[in-house]
Amino acid sequence: MAESLVPLPMNGLSLINPIDPAQLQKNTQRIYEVCDGCRRCFNLCPSFNTLLDGIDRYEGDVAKLTLTDHHRIVDECYYCKLCYNHCPYTPPHQYALDFPRLMIAWKKHLAVTRGVSWRDRLLIKTDMIGVLGSFLAPLVNWTMSLRFVRGVIESWIGVHRDRQVLRFSSETFIHWWQRRGKSQIPPSAPRKVALFGSCMVTYQATDIGKATIQVLEKNGVHVVFPEQRCCGMPSFDLGDAAAIQQAASANVASFLPWVEKGYDIVAPVPSCSLMWKREYPEIVGGDDVRRVAERTFDISEYLMRLKREGVLAMDFQQKPGRVAYQVPCHLRDQNIGFKSKELMECAGAQVEVIEKCSGHDGSWSAKTEFFPLSMLIAQKAVRAIEQAPADLLASDCPLAGLQLDQAGAMAHVGGRPTQHPIQIVRDAYGLGRNGKG
Repeated sequence: MAESLVPLPMNGLSLINPIDPAQLQKNTQRIYEVCDGCRRCFNLCPSFNTLLDGIDRYEGDVAKLTLTDHHRIVDECYYCKLCYNHCPYTPPHQYALDFPRLMIAWKKHLAVTRGVSWRDRLLIKTDMIGVLGSFLAPLVNWTMSLRFVRGVIESWIGVHRDRQVLRFSSETFIHWWQRRGKSQIPPSAPRKVALFGSCMVTYQATDIGKATIQVLEKNGVHVVFPEQRCCGMPSFDLGDAAAIQQAASANVASFLPWVEKGYDIVAPVPSCSLMWKREYPEIVGGDDVRRVAERTFDISEYLMRLKREGVLAMDFQQKPGRVAYQVPCHLRDQNIGFKSKELMECAGAQVEVIEKCSGHDGSWSAKTEFFPLSMLIAQKAVRAIEQAPADLLASDCPLAGLQLDQAGAMAHVGGRPTQHPIQIVRDAYGLGRNGKG
């Protein structure tokens, strides 16, 4: 079988160029044949259930999968990237499989051949939604809580009426940062960070950004907050690699001067740090992108590096207790270990790791047709949390936390809002939640 599985190009550059339908189909059949023989990702996500069930329905003949089959497999993929970590045939293996990249190539192809709804185009405009949502925060938050209004939104836009959303903050993180007077640690400090906040931290989960600043400054780190835009991750939903290129170019141009001055890039949201580390170099490339990628860290990864260097402040004032910690998929894909777990343990926590996907994704679970499926996926994590008695729940992803809270409430489990590990560490230091340290 190996001779028939000669790898076809699936690198980042191929996503920028127009998709060749014949090559896409050939590469799809090649990868599906390997998946059929392996089946390691069985029950990993809806896409693989649909794929393998379809192959079985056609008695192992991958070529018999229809366009409808292909479309459903692609539509059910929400780019968690767990299959890449699970796959034994990724590069440098001779088969060079990259299932997530295959799905993005298909999404790009379908955007051309099938078209893209205005809803799908709207939902990925996170910066625009964030600006408007924060400007009208009281009105938007109140409106989104009204059952009647949510029913109208579901009918007109296709966002499920039961999909809970992060509340918008009237004071964005940027405004808080400017009002605060910027960094309280001088630029002469030996450790300096350029913070990439993310759309969610900027407009909604602002306390995560505040906690990140507080903990970094507690550890003597000078912080700057350069001009920035959405990392581009939502554009994967449409296979829009060109939009990701634009986002990457803008962000790299803004952060590169700081890297050249000796600053590290730190992001508190895993999807963003993943984009900087993995996706920008593959899709955009170039020495400048590679340089910023090499200096990018998840916040807990960065703090544990300080611990290894013997400079992490260890004067914690209170122990967090038992923490059930869900590891977001995009953090697992970075292959950095369980740095948030280690950091919370430094603060005295007893941490139970939950390696189950929340099933949220950026906009996938908000869509009417996928929300019920996303809740089914989340129940696996909720059951694991239920079996791990804990005082606190944690996840590095604000959307994963939102999903776990909603799925837990539906299952009558939990009742405690999920926190980011950096918030738990901030509280363990005894720093105030007003963001002043």
